[in-house]
Amino acid sequence: MTIQTFIKYIGIGLALFIGLSVLGFFGFNPWRLLIELFMWMTTYVLPWIFLYFFIRFYKTYEQRQ
Repeated sequence: MTIQTFIKYIGIGLALFIGLSVLGFFGFNPWRLLIELFMWMTTYVLPWIFLYFFIRFYKTYEQRQ
């Protein structure tokens, strides 16, 4: 990993931390928002991603047969 990528990840993490701190300052519970985001992702987004890669796998498997 180069130093530029490392600095980019540190910046993203710092921005998320500051954003969550600001949300907590205005009365929102940032941990609840993160948990609800995780629940939404696992309910709606991740099954479609899994389905997409499963279809790609099946198509390559079918071509090899």
